[in-house]
Amino acid sequence: MNKENIFKFLMLLPYIWLFTGLLVLRNSDKTMIVMMIIAIAATLFHRGLVPIKENLKNDKTLWLLLVITGYALFSYFYHGGSSREIRALIGASLFLICFPRELLTQRVLLGLTLLASSLCLAYACYYSLYININRAEWPINAIPFATMCAVFGILAIAQLSRTVSLNVKLQAALALIFSLTAIIFTDTRGIWLGFTIAAIIILLLKIKNKGINWKYTTIGLAALLSIGFIVKPQIEQRIVQTQAEINAITSGNLDTSIGFRFQMWKLAPDMLKDNYILGLGDKHALRFDKLYNQGLVSERLFNFKPAHYHNQYLDNFIKTGGIGLLLFLALLIVPITQVKYVSTDRKYKIIGTVGLFAIAALTDVPFNHGQTLSTYLLLICGLINYSNPKKGL
Repeated sequence: MNKENIFKFLMLLPYIWLFTGLLVLRNSDKTMIVMMIIAIAATLFHRGLVPIKENLKNDKTLWLLLVITGYALFSYFYHGGSSREIRALIGASLFLICFPRELLTQRVLLGLTLLASSLCLAYACYYSLYININRAEWPINAIPFATMCAVFGILAIAQLSRTVSLNVKLQAALALIFSLTAIIFTDTRGIWLGFTIAAIIILLLKIKNKGINWKYTTIGLAALLSIGFIVKPQIEQRIVQTQAEINAITSGNLDTSIGFRFQMWKLAPDMLKDNYILGLGDKHALRFDKLYNQGLVSERLFNFKPAHYHNQYLDNFIKTGGIGLLLFLALLIVPITQVKYVSTDRKYKIIGTVGLFAIAALTDVPFNHGQTLSTYLLLICGLINYSNPKKGL
């Protein structure tokens, strides 16, 4: 390996970790900071300030990230917040300021996607089939893990949408099959929904742009149906459980997984009272206890002691106020406005990833977890390459 390749490897370390260690190791988001520091040092030593000047000059999403990081720091010191979120925001901001976007090529991204999806499937099979333990006992929270699996599936679908190389198509197809199977094993209904909607969005965009290959689409659908047949017991079990929860809710019993979410969402107006602008920060727990004493929180939900409210939009509103909510919405919207600067395959990747997180945020808080927050930020900003907007790198 020559000197140039060594520096490329070092500068890509955060992405390599994102597609490997972040998936299988507990507290891997802390190690990500070490990877980012190494990458920043390598970039400054090898490239100097050129990438910094280019990124700050062109990337609106990066500037938005800096504003969000600044407000998160203010909120953290004003009324408390998540140290994991702060760590991920600061690390991603500093790294993305320095990162040369042209290094995240189609070849690199596809190779990492295939590797990551393989690890996802191996991890999910090991804990759900071999050891056979409940997902709540997995080393990594199953919901953010499933979110990352879904991201790799979206990247694979987007790759399939543009390439003409059979070898690349096979790699992308394998990555899709592996990641989708892993998602199913996690039993996360919100991610199943988010992945499905994001995949449909990419498919509709392909049809609109007349770029769809019906032959490969048919093969892909057949493969997905085959996967569904293989993991049919897991899917049927989750469907039966969902139906039972819906029946319980309609009969007035809200002490279920879905029912708890409804209860937490219903509390939002009372939680926000007199704190609409800046939110409550860590004091949300005190307000929650107060509402319980007023009889507005059920005994089982109170014993559950939620650290968040299973909806990113409401959670941001409650903890960081209207300002935090607007910044969060901007983090979903601004990248979509920037896809005109990138090649078509990158456009699909960005839109698909944003769509996935936007849907997942309806029933969970993917931006509260260090792993998924880093995944979103590094991919969204890394894929916006202003240097080579039409080369499809």
